[in-house]
Amino acid sequence: MGKSGLTLGALGGEHTFNGQAAALLMRHYPEFTSIAYFPTSDAVLEAALSGEVTAGCGQEQTSKDGFHRGTQARISAPGSKLYVVAEISQRYQCSLLCKPGGTVEQVRWVLGHTGSIASSRPWLERNLPGVMIETVDTNSIGAARAVLEGDGSIASVGSPDLAREFGLSEVVSQIDNGSVVNYWAVSLWPLFDPAPDRVVVTGRLRGEPQMAELVCGLRDTGFNLHAVYPRATGTALYEYDYVFRFWGKGRLEQVQALLARLPAMRLAGAWRSHDGRADKNSGSTDHSGPAH
Repeated sequence: MGKSGLTLGALGGEHTFNGQAAALLMRHYPEFTSIAYFPTSDAVLEAALSGEVTAGCGQEQTSKDGFHRGTQARISAPGSKLYVVAEISQRYQCSLLCKPGGTVEQVRWVLGHTGSIASSRPWLERNLPGVMIETVDTNSIGAARAVLEGDGSIASVGSPDLAREFGLSEVVSQIDNGSVVNYWAVSLWPLFDPAPDRVVVTGRLRGEPQMAELVCGLRDTGFNLHAVYPRATGTALYEYDYVFRFWGKGRLEQVQALLARLPAMRLAGAWRSHDGRADKNSGSTDHSGPAH
């Protein structure tokens, strides 16, 4: 990224899944030197949009549910001022947390944040039939506090570290069936790497030749198409706000020269990627592209 002393916004605290991802981003991108925590995901984004923090940490996609529509929509929207400047992936490793001395049999209500609940819902519905499952509006810290203050009938989905922080009982571990999450750091500043291995391009298209020109042109500069997110504009058939994700190896100036010939396209990110799963725990180290 080329700069130093950057601040990263994250959700909740150091033991939320988002907070752990922010810590991994700091480890792999030393340009980030501090983390500021916010109570909601929207507050993290607003801090990034206002410049209160250099970048905000948010989900890009999960292995269970695919693309995070909110993040993709904000990046792809016409006039968007956000850029992807870094990314990290990690395993969720969700645990069922209960009040000390509590048991699974007592649980009647399970709380958790959006991503962890979505990844753990199949286990919860299979093993706790009839239990009410609720997604909280804030973060997993609020859910953990509700468990601690409850009578044993409330449980939450959270990280093992969160259990230790609040003195909760981790009654069942790894209930997300190996879910993996990829996080983006998004910023107002285009902190492009001069030799990226990831490139993101956005644009509103309705079947124009520019789509083929983009894919073929970036292939010639060393980048293969990795994934495409289309968001329907709601105004015309086949008209979408696209997020094109590429991986490979090339030079930033070549990418910029190509996009200068494609006025409908915006370079929304050019960075070097890292996989944080090996940092958090042992196990699979498969990558979604070339390893660096």
